[in-house]
Amino acid sequence: MRKHKIIIEYLYCDVAIYKLYEEAEIRNPYNLELVDFENWFRNQLIDEMYFVPHDFGLIKPQFPNYNPKLDHDWCEFILLGEES
Repeated sequence: MRKHKIIIEYLYCDVAIYKLYEEAEIRNPYNLELVDFENWFRNQLIDEMYFVPHDFGLIKPQFPNYNPKLDHDWCEFILLGEES
């Protein structure tokens, strides 16, 4: 069985509207095809757009001046891709 390496692109935007882009490999424990994984992942999104990276084993991009009273943990989902 072929393992599928799925790459996710996402964006963090802090309270001052500064943005950080991130690209990372996301776990695919059930070895789903990309289209099936994307359908599953999109069903996990908050307001059909956002997610908490830590919930998926990913890091949240963060600026050095992070203020937990103002900033948040949500990131904006951009897209998924696949590498073999």
